[in-house]
Amino acid sequence: MISIETKGDCTIFKVTGEVTAHDIIIQAAEYMAGEQTDTTMWDFTQTARVIITTVEMKGIADSLKQSAKVDKVRKVALVGSKAINIGLGKLFAAFAQMAELPYTYKVFRQKDNAMEWLEKSPE
Repeated sequence: MISIETKGDCTIFKVTGEVTAHDIIIQAAEYMAGEQTDTTMWDFTQTARVIITTVEMKGIADSLKQSAKVDKVRKVALVGSKAINIGLGKLFAAFAQMAELPYTYKVFRQKDNAMEWLEKSPE
């Protein structure tokens, strides 16, 4: 399940239970089609299981490229507490960079560290 909350200029996607590539694509594409905040956090710390293949991971990046607004670069923090979630986050960040998505991605183990990075001005 994915719930969405906006705090100031940050949209937080909280992922709980099991999540599939389809779930992520639907939520991300819907968000990108509307009004976006400058920063986004995907919180996978309460995720029991991420059901996604490497091909699906690349597919997410490719499909988001079609929906991406290129008006400015936005920051996205991916937070996962388990080794698999951290690895998937890093893999997605690499695919997103190859797809030339107009976002800066960074992977974290702690939500506090992610929020601190999101609140900093771009360097």
